[in-house]
Amino acid sequence: MFNWIGVSWQWLTANAALFSALCSFGMFIIWFVYLQLLLHNFRMQRKPQIIINRGRGRDVDSLCLISNMSQEAVFVETIFAQLETSDGVWFGDITDTVDQQHSEDDQRQQDSSQTETPYPLSRMTRQGPLNKGQYMEGGSFGTLIREVAGTHGLELDESCNVVKGETKLQGIEIRLIAIFGSEKRPVGARRHFELRQEDDGRISVVPGQITTQQLNTRRQQLELRRWRRMLT
Repeated sequence: MFNWIGVSWQWLTANAALFSALCSFGMFIIWFVYLQLLLHNFRMQRKPQIIINRGRGRDVDSLCLISNMSQEAVFVETIFAQLETSDGVWFGDITDTVDQQHSEDDQRQQDSSQTETPYPLSRMTRQGPLNKGQYMEGGSFGTLIREVAGTHGLELDESCNVVKGETKLQGIEIRLIAIFGSEKRPVGARRHFELRQEDDGRISVVPGQITTQQLNTRRQQLELRRWRRMLT
């Protein structure tokens, strides 16, 4: 037994340089993986995460909610809507679209008060800063749909049913451009919603995607520029 231990010790001594190199390489791999995890977490914290969702119902009276789940504040610069119909795809800027129902409520409150007070800025425009974990109402889907349809000559009733003609509404995609933290380049987000005609005449707003698509790479900057050109 002692002979075996002696032989093993001699073998280890003779190959000490090899074992030292293997240990050094193993430590290098461990530190490399650890640094990669730290870098990944840092990039995830620096990555914008803007959520576009539907709230307070499932029909056209439901609200379009825009939430900032990033680790830093974002400034929502422009909001677009792409309305898909049987007659084609229509594009519109809805940044300053005012929800009619909210406007009427504000007007009644102002009329009942003794002194005139200005409308809240959130009732006049959708652009502005969103802190970490903050959200804003983008207006009801019905308001956004009627706004885009109206700019293209399509008249809809309060339930977003077509008043005249055979045009069918198929879907709406909400898009936005924002400034994220200290980033010099703008970032974007978009999410598609299907517009389904129910048996009772109501139109349901159904998310067509599980999550909101984030557009923050250099290649996707071309897409953001194309959005802006479509409005000019």
